[in-house]
Amino acid sequence: MKIAAASAGVVAVAGMLPILAASPASATQSACTNYVATHGYFAGPKVKAACSHGVIDMGVSKVPNPLCITGLASLNVASAVSVPACKRA
Repeated sequence: MKIAAASAGVVAVAGMLPILAASPASATQSACTNYVATHGYFAGPKVKAACSHGVIDMGVSKVPNPLCITGLASLNVASAVSVPACKRA
């Protein structure tokens, strides 16, 4: 019985490890990429690369990274989409 309980614990921890190990950057990059995709743009590797430039924390507020905005602009993503997307990065 103890072996079965220990095995179940190991399986549970192993299943949670990817969630616990996920970096906040990957989550915010996904939010940016998803925002772009939901507005009708193809969210391929170039969009993901642009969205990898995270938001800049100014202490009082957060501003979109200019590298994110220009990266999306080079892919012809409208500024009405790129600015809010980059605020999620």
